[in-house]
Amino acid sequence: MTRTTEEKVELLLTDPVALAEHSCETWNQLPREVIESLQLAAIQRRFRQMRDSIAVLTKLANAEGIEQIEHIDDVVPLLFEHTVYKSYPPSLLEKNNFAAINKWLCKLVTTETAQAIQAADVSACAGLDDWFEAMDRAVPQLCVSHTSGTSGTLSFLPLSNREFEKAVQIRRLYAWRMKGPQATQPDMHCVYPYYRKGYLSHMRGNSAIMKAVLPSLDNFHPAYPATLSSDVLHLGAKVRAAHAKGTLDRVVISPELMAKKNDFDQLQADMPQHLANFFDDMSTRLRGHVVYIGGTWNLLHNMAKAGLERGLEGVFHADSFIATTGGAKGVVQPEGWREDVLRFTGASKIFETYAMSETPSGSHALCEHGHYHFSHTTIPFVLDPETGKSLPRSGRQTGRAAFFDLGADLRWGGFVTGDEITVEWDEPCPCGRPSRYVVAPIQRYSDKNGGDDKITCAASEQSHREAMDFLNTLEL
Repeated sequence: MTRTTEEKVELLLTDPVALAEHSCETWNQLPREVIESLQLAAIQRRFRQMRDSIAVLTKLANAEGIEQIEHIDDVVPLLFEHTVYKSYPPSLLEKNNFAAINKWLCKLVTTETAQAIQAADVSACAGLDDWFEAMDRAVPQLCVSHTSGTSGTLSFLPLSNREFEKAVQIRRLYAWRMKGPQATQPDMHCVYPYYRKGYLSHMRGNSAIMKAVLPSLDNFHPAYPATLSSDVLHLGAKVRAAHAKGTLDRVVISPELMAKKNDFDQLQADMPQHLANFFDDMSTRLRGHVVYIGGTWNLLHNMAKAGLERGLEGVFHADSFIATTGGAKGVVQPEGWREDVLRFTGASKIFETYAMSETPSGSHALCEHGHYHFSHTTIPFVLDPETGKSLPRSGRQTGRAAFFDLGADLRWGGFVTGDEITVEWDEPCPCGRPSRYVVAPIQRYSDKNGGDDKITCAASEQSHREAMDFLNTLEL
């Protein structure tokens, strides 16, 4: 099918797998020159759509005097630091002031979405779990999620349900080894070594995957048939942070939150029985089935170790799709964890990616030569860690990773990470994929610098400070 450039740009933004005719092989072989031309046109369109529609972006673009994007690097001063998503006053959560949290959130999304958020009634929310449920009902196009909050403060990500759907369709290409839109897997099951539901970003993404790859949600088999409470997770993050600072005696726990913690403790006590049921289900009803299993490496490895200790090996069909993403987060990955997972599951390989919560469509696949190939829906940047300026998009460059997620349709997709990466811009990969790729081990600057990582933004310091101050002013 012959398409115009505008039609291809539209597909890249709204239905990226259609750009490759729903073929996994075609997706992997799309020429880099074609993709980069479409990416530039797509980011230009995104900027035109959002420059005056997202309040924080408008503030930053005005301060920097940026009216249009002519070259890819023009967007670098407009990339948000990760602190943007946790810049709300922490006292708002302590007081359950979700109306003020919503005012803060409104400045990070498009005008139409902000209006829907403003209209949401969150006055009765007694905690995070209530708030997420209320927002899901009131703003169905939005899927607010949160990070793990290892610093003690949760980041709230205003993702859209549609961007999750687009990201999942790309994952589906690989999970079903698709060769065209007619491909099906009518008996696919999902085994998930975690909770049935939750509001963590990877659990939100998992929910979207279930809807896309399973013929029925009856084919979803979690280890724990419960919701992981975000209120309890937040409490745990606060306690860890307070313990590190020596201020544990100042942590106040309300009776309502203590009740949730007690429920969580009971669930922990019941876990052995849940796990026994989980492994019994896998080893009997699901033996030999094609399954989808996705999770962080430690979740997969813990599941595999527990299964192997029970004498279970080669449980599923060799064509099962095992997917993992995310880094080690300062934890040393044990030798042989991949072999343990493959021995337990019986799958022929593990699909590994480099990805992060802030860029759902940016799932960068690991090839057999140890290189992470950038997704076509994400524009990568390598920034000078001292100045925040973009390093040349040629040769082999090492610096701070930053991305623009073209799948983001209700929020600005530009994001600066805490990762140090090395990108090969010119030399083709021996695997034959034409895309650019990461060649070196990925390292967090906080690990490299003994826990300290001060991100330097390419925008002027004054412009960035004004944008952050504006975000913290809760009046609309």
